[in-house]
Amino acid sequence: MKNKIIVDEKNVGKTTFLLSEIARLKSEGIGIIILDSATEHEEKSLLRKTNHIYDDTIVIDPREADKVILNKIGIDEFVKNFMNYFPFAEIFNNRDKTICFDLSYFLELGHDVYDETHDMKQYKYYRELYNNLSEQIILVLILMEKYGIISNKVVVMDEIELPITNYDLYSLQDNIGFIASVHPENAFGSFYQSFEKANFKPYVKKKG
Repeated sequence: MKNKIIVDEKNVGKTTFLLSEIARLKSEGIGIIILDSATEHEEKSLLRKTNHIYDDTIVIDPREADKVILNKIGIDEFVKNFMNYFPFAEIFNNRDKTICFDLSYFLELGHDVYDETHDMKQYKYYRELYNNLSEQIILVLILMEKYGIISNKVVVMDEIELPITNYDLYSLQDNIGFIASVHPENAFGSFYQSFEKANFKPYVKKKG
């Protein structure tokens, strides 16, 4: 299954497009997993709208820094023991549901800490937590599909930043697919390099 990416600015209808893709995929019997960071206009976010529309939705809101370990151990060790790490159990226990990961906590915390203290080191710490958490979830999903623990899934990501890494997540990917929307300044993540540009028609509302 190929990866697709939408690269465009804010307020051009990317979230609306993703919602339509989710509806299409679900009608075909494909399971949906969403990664979103609903920090701005929260109720308009992909995660909140999906949770409102589909009764089978569960929202997972990770807030424990010690669960983010991808930046603390080697990739080989993580791959070997991925069933012991977040969010394997959370996905496994809800694998028949529409799973939404709300990744806003560390992102917002970084901004809050900086606004209060102007401590750039702390800001970068929480920003890196957010980045590594996103990639850790993606890696666990890829490995769960690769080893037959989950199947027939598509991961939909709305404006998720990913870190630049020396390892290639795409090399581990089999049939699980990814659809992502990103701002142009965040489209450089190493995993996004494997994505094909989606056929996206903007849904901009005309004034007047």
